[in-house]
Amino acid sequence: MVRARVVAVRCVVVGSGTLWWMGRIEPLVISAPFGNYVQPRWRARVGEGQFGGGGIARGEFGATPTLGTFTNERRPGRVWRIVRTVRYSPFLNAWVNKIGLRNPGIDWLAGRVKDGRARVDHALVSVHGFNDAEWDRLTGVASGLGALGVELNMSCPNVGHVNWPEWLFERAVSRCSSAGCVLVVKLPPVNFEVMVERALGAGVRALHCCNTIPVPAGGVSGKPLKPVAIQCIGRVREVAARGGHAGLTIIGGGGVTTPGDIDDYANAGATRAAIGTKCFNPRVLLGDAVLRPLIQRAAERFAAFTVS
Repeated sequence: MVRARVVAVRCVVVGSGTLWWMGRIEPLVISAPFGNYVQPRWRARVGEGQFGGGGIARGEFGATPTLGTFTNERRPGRVWRIVRTVRYSPFLNAWVNKIGLRNPGIDWLAGRVKDGRARVDHALVSVHGFNDAEWDRLTGVASGLGALGVELNMSCPNVGHVNWPEWLFERAVSRCSSAGCVLVVKLPPVNFEVMVERALGAGVRALHCCNTIPVPAGGVSGKPLKPVAIQCIGRVREVAARGGHAGLTIIGGGGVTTPGDIDDYANAGATRAAIGTKCFNPRVLLGDAVLRPLIQRAAERFAAFTVS
């Protein structure tokens, strides 16, 4: 497994509730669960003035992997679920899966970090809770791992659970701020407006648009998700403007397979791009060549939004 190199940076905290940005989310994000295995170390070089950067977009930029999604308890059977449920639909030009958050549990990751067998300072750690107590524990454990950031995966079409305690976003913001890590809220593809309002009101400033589309056979990802995610970005921008919230990091993902897809997300208002199903290509496990054009274009389009 290759790992991304971390570039630590300082930040200025503006007002209460704003996160302490001690690291940076790179212009390209590898979504969970692919970030567990795909962690490119190749970095794009971006000079002055590209795509309107005006000298801001300058430096080296890579990709940020997302580990997980981790739940409070171990949920075995990942390999069996992958074999049985992951299918490509030529008709939809999409992948369908019903894996259902199968993972070894947050304590497994915490144990490996404690023993020095895993590092997370370059990565987002994605978590999902099934009740109030689990959300409370997961945000506490995840924010204490020394990760670049914590992602709250707010929905999964394969577990039928889109609910959260009223205090979740405030508590997660507080814990991540104290720990010096980023907090990201990954939105469902539908019925997310109230969630966005409450998250922004609590001080969340990084949102991921969006999770897979629920269908009877599981979750649909790939090209059909792209227009849904782009619409989600537009709605997030509208909700943020209505509430007077500025300085957002918006990760747009779904159907990103070419540099042109990254352009579409940038034009829609995203400040980062995320890839997932592109990683179904087994060549990504053998080296970084497949992802280099995407890393390069993401760096060119989003470097001006990236703390450096």
